[in-house]
Amino acid sequence: MAKEENGTIPYGDGKKSFKELVRNYFRYYCERSTIHCNPPDCSTFCFRLIWCVLLVISVTLCCSFYLLLSERYGAQKLQTVIDDPQYPVFFVQFPAVGVCTDNRINWSKLEEAKTEFLPANSSVELVKGFTTLVKYMETLRFDNFKYSNSELEDHNFEALEFVNISSLAEFLALRCEDIIEPSSCMWRQSNFNCCEYFVLEKTEYGLCLVFNSELSDQSVLLKKRAGKDFYPKHNAKAGQSSGLNFNLMLDERFKRPESKATDNVFIMIKKPDQLSNVVYSITPNTETYVTIRPQMTRTDESTRNIAPENRNCHFTDELQDFGTSDAPRRFSKSFLLSNCFNNCHESYLVKLCNCTLPIFFLSNRKVEDCTAASLRCISRHNDIFSYDKHLKEDDFFSASKPGMTCPCLVNCNVLEYYTSITTLPLPAQNMSTNQQFFKVDVHYQVESMITYRTSLEFSSIDLIANLGGIFGLCLGASMVSGVELVYYLTVGFAMHLYDNAYFGVLRENLKQKWAKWLCYLRNGISHAHQETEAMTKSKLRHPFNKRINAW
Repeated sequence: MAKEENGTIPYGDGKKSFKELVRNYFRYYCERSTIHCNPPDCSTFCFRLIWCVLLVISVTLCCSFYLLLSERYGAQKLQTVIDDPQYPVFFVQFPAVGVCTDNRINWSKLEEAKTEFLPANSSVELVKGFTTLVKYMETLRFDNFKYSNSELEDHNFEALEFVNISSLAEFLALRCEDIIEPSSCMWRQSNFNCCEYFVLEKTEYGLCLVFNSELSDQSVLLKKRAGKDFYPKHNAKAGQSSGLNFNLMLDERFKRPESKATDNVFIMIKKPDQLSNVVYSITPNTETYVTIRPQMTRTDESTRNIAPENRNCHFTDELQDFGTSDAPRRFSKSFLLSNCFNNCHESYLVKLCNCTLPIFFLSNRKVEDCTAASLRCISRHNDIFSYDKHLKEDDFFSASKPGMTCPCLVNCNVLEYYTSITTLPLPAQNMSTNQQFFKVDVHYQVESMITYRTSLEFSSIDLIANLGGIFGLCLGASMVSGVELVYYLTVGFAMHLYDNAYFGVLRENLKQKWAKWLCYLRNGISHAHQETEAMTKSKLRHPFNKRINAW
């Protein structure tokens, strides 16, 4: 840095002030900077004015665009796009298929149940009360109890407190061998043992026979025997008779005379690890085609900084309140997310009736099981248990309906099964009047599915890319220009001060100021020869003590 013509800053012959050094360095920077807004020649006033106006306009545009981008980035909007339009269906699990009868009691086992649950030599009143309890349990389901509270008040259910309702319901439940034709079950056009794969499981509609589930102990054994890659089952084909086929036969002897239960059967399509879902009713002597269209949606990790209420889903590792059950200690969060509504419904039952029913919910070890007398409480609050209420529903209805408000969100990586039902009547020939016949075909609609991906509409990467484009358009700046600016403001400026011997001057100035400060502390005079003597002999004192010769 010896000659100005070679692009260097000349050394000063004498000591230059800091302002003069800064002015020279700024002129040097403007002549060599790669940022386009620096004028190469500032010799005329008109040229300076033009460059200043351009600079102001460019900076204003940059600030305006930055505010627009910041507003767009701060909105945190989500977008869902198609991730794969031809995703093969065999990659996802075939849904669990549940079969629930409207009549939940095998009336032909009543006498056997009396022997099992009642003590020997029970009184006539106790036997009659037990029979009445079984009568009220024949249509027992969590969301719809058909008997009024006034009707239940006339019975002495307190005498049956020792009877476990869940155990009684499981004892009297219709089994696979009672309602499914043994030779009718087919999976992918191959016969299989119906009662080996249709297992009795709990749902909010009571105990149902479920195929391809992984919740019961028998399902766990099936998964262990087949391997976790082969159970729950998968299917690659679509169309009629390509999935699950089975026939149902309901016998009149299973139903109580003058029973309020219908002969309908409910079909439930749910995820294999899901306790309960909506049901579809099918009438007797019909052939029902259940067409399933799976759909999978995954959410990017970039959306984690958005509140779950705004993205409408929960990640598995996020904290969530699952009600009064102790299930979070015993089950995975992924499982609990799929069954959030079930936990919420159980919390309402515990809150209103101070008990739980294991035939509808997960085993809750915190509270006791409901007894026969608890049926009155279930009937009294049936209007609440029968209706799921949305959080903001009352804002759109004039009369608010009581119900259960559950703040449940799905898993951010969710698989849903969209179902359509087609029912056709069967020929009347060869049908018994004492039996009701059902033919069911559950299959995929197509062999491929659409997968979706939810992500931020404007991510941080988009913000950086747009800002870089704006700065490059308006100011001609880039990352290299930014590094260059940082260099000139730090290392380059320090080297410029060093080349002009400014650090020595600065050091001398600091020494003088320090000496003056010490003199002030000693209340001395500011002559040079007295400063040296004061530094060696005088003692420091507080400036506000012994204020002799002070200002």
